[in-house]
Amino acid sequence: MIAGLSGIWLGSMALGGIARAVEVGDGSHRFEHPPALENISSSSHETGNWHDTHFFTIRLPKDAGEPLARVDIELQAPEMSPERSLEYQTNDSESFLGTQDNPGDSIDLASVSQNPNDGVVSVVFDTPISPGETVTLALSPERNPGMPGLYDFSVTAYADEDGQTGQVIGLDRLRLYGD
Repeated sequence: MIAGLSGIWLGSMALGGIARAVEVGDGSHRFEHPPALENISSSSHETGNWHDTHFFTIRLPKDAGEPLARVDIELQAPEMSPERSLEYQTNDSESFLGTQDNPGDSIDLASVSQNPNDGVVSVVFDTPISPGETVTLALSPERNPGMPGLYDFSVTAYADEDGQTGQVIGLDRLRLYGD
């Protein structure tokens, strides 16, 4: 057993500490160390607000092994009533390096779409985000939901823009307050 472990240790040293991506059976890639959802925030936190922006900040570790190509954002709602639904103005979406409080260079987006059936927003970066970077997505809802409360989001990251194997990188809440 010790000989086997030392072989693994020597094999790791031979790689020179470079993170390697994991290739999945369908040919897509996964992160060696996946990105992390840092936080979700809002510019207003008011129900029914027409001029709000939701910020999704994601940190990609240096040893990710792959760049970040695509992100899917899903509102987790037990019941999708009109008062709790969220429709984003996908053509107004933006992305930048850094955080909401410390924005950096703008990042071009290849596409932003929202599935009308399940509400999942898919964001594809024009140039994938390199390991070691922090990126923030700024999405503008058509209008904030009309009901106050907690809105849970699940964020999934993909190393391939067309890959079928995403990794859930975090769950976070956005609180909206009524008048």
